[in-house]
Amino acid sequence: MDTTFPQLVSRRDWLLGMAGCAAFSLNSFGDPPLARADVTLYNTPYIDLAKVAGALGMKYQISKDLKDAILSSRWTKVRFKQDSRLLLLNNYKIFLGYAVALHKGRLFLSTHDFDKAIKPLLTPQVFTDIPDLKTIVIDPGHGGKNPGCINKSLGMVEKDMTLDLARRLQRLLELRNYRVFLTRTSDRTVPNGNRPLFASKMKADLFVCLHFNSVESRSVKGIETYTFTPKNQPSTARSRLVEEDRKAFPANRDDPWSTLSAFYVQRQLIKSMRGIDRGLKKARFSMMIDIQCPGFLVEGGFFSNFEEAKKIKTASHRTRLAEAVMQGVTTYHKTLTRISNPAL
Repeated sequence: MDTTFPQLVSRRDWLLGMAGCAAFSLNSFGDPPLARADVTLYNTPYIDLAKVAGALGMKYQISKDLKDAILSSRWTKVRFKQDSRLLLLNNYKIFLGYAVALHKGRLFLSTHDFDKAIKPLLTPQVFTDIPDLKTIVIDPGHGGKNPGCINKSLGMVEKDMTLDLARRLQRLLELRNYRVFLTRTSDRTVPNGNRPLFASKMKADLFVCLHFNSVESRSVKGIETYTFTPKNQPSTARSRLVEEDRKAFPANRDDPWSTLSAFYVQRQLIKSMRGIDRGLKKARFSMMIDIQCPGFLVEGGFFSNFEEAKKIKTASHRTRLAEAVMQGVTTYHKTLTRISNPAL
């Protein structure tokens, strides 16, 4: 069951849990991980999952074989698995930066992931600088000389589909009194570096990138949503750090809010479209590096999967995609309103 209250841990659970959070301070741009590590494993700081549960006021269960752990409250269940970067939050997939580790008979979570994934989703109240949400910039992927994915058999070009989807989403959001701008309104080439500049010029409060997917395997299908990778974490496509991962980019200023908005959108897309959940992931996409507000990128399905591509080609399916993104955005807005006005 989903609640209308912003966090996924109930308000009572959160208030009780915060009594145990004195060891944890707020996140800020460019800072190292802020949860206190219990141990360093593989050159990465980790915290005991049992301690995380206590800090959040949640119950903690670990399987007899020590391979699985569950944190639970009245409405929320978070499942972790040893040696896996995938967690399930009420059965929705979220990819961590680092795998959960077994150490001396206990399971440990990276402090990076506690700060950058768990707290934004379960206790967003602990973060300062709560953003407004009045102006939204939608970024239809590709355009002009850059067609994006192509499905020749169905006569589909990604740049056309993303622009159509963006227009549908724009109309829906404007009906809800948001100021909405598109990085392109026609089939023209827009350099990736110009897209966040346009968002800054429009003083965007949220940056929404719209894309579709394609891979060699024709059996792969589903929907996934990306946030910009936090500092000191590898992107989802890699398991090891590279030098770039140690840098903080402008997009990292809003890591918590990007994670929260992206989760709501991905969750709603899976609910509404009833498709395969490919999860909430992380990547350092070039069009997101310099954004000055929360943002995420939606991959709305696979051109390379004939069944899914046929659906994407229909106007009704693209309308449903737009409606799902809109609903996720409005849920995120409700969250911001509630945590800005806790008396409501």
